[in-house]
Amino acid sequence: MPVQIRICDSIETPNIQWKDFTVVINDANPDAVIPFHTFVRNRPFAKSAVVTASGTLRLDVSQFPPVVSVMAMAGGGQKVYFGRDIDLVNDTSITLYAIDESGAGSGGGGGSHHVAGTVTIDDASKARSVLVISDDTGSGRKVLAEEVSGSDGLFDIAYTGWTGPVIVLAVDNYGAEFQTETALNSGDIVHPAVPNGYVYEVTASGTTGTTEPQWPSSGSVQSGSVTFNTIPYYRPVASGPLQGAPV
Repeated sequence: MPVQIRICDSIETPNIQWKDFTVVINDANPDAVIPFHTFVRNRPFAKSAVVTASGTLRLDVSQFPPVVSVMAMAGGGQKVYFGRDIDLVNDTSITLYAIDESGAGSGGGGGSHHVAGTVTIDDASKARSVLVISDDTGSGRKVLAEEVSGSDGLFDIAYTGWTGPVIVLAVDNYGAEFQTETALNSGDIVHPAVPNGYVYEVTASGTTGTTEPQWPSSGSVQSGSVTFNTIPYYRPVASGPLQGAPV
């Protein structure tokens, strides 16, 4: 189960400060804990972690900032576990949550399943629409459930009526195409007639003007009595096929 520790800054110190963490795997059918491989900035970080005979994870906490996040893969990369905001100073355990598991192409049916994970953009947590789509190549793919991840990027989406693999898709709200002389409410999203990589959220409601404005790449813009705020539009990101875990 390779573990990746993502940090903002490394701490250089000649003093080794080993600390043992109990590893808790939140999964109905967990994989066996195997030796961890620890990474910093996507590069192997030698001698920073070992797995003791009792199965605990031993970290040299002097090598990391006080709070880290971990991600683990098992089953040949078919299952992913994650743990967020591990307090290396005060915590005594690391909880890993199963967020997906690739499976065989089984058919639809009843039962309740769920997928969970976290959404980040440029290493920052992001609230984003997350769709769960059945990977049904026979009858056709369908959206099973949709939620918006929290401000911390976390989501846990339950769905029913399908037990086979799913595709998880994270997308930004593209909104409606801008229309002149149209009433808009605060929070509405529009995009330009000619896409420019940004969408625009209404911050002051009103009625748009008689012509489409010159859309900026930052800040606010006015159209009629409506004020818009500029928001970057990021490309959709999909993961799958994955196998949701039974609820």
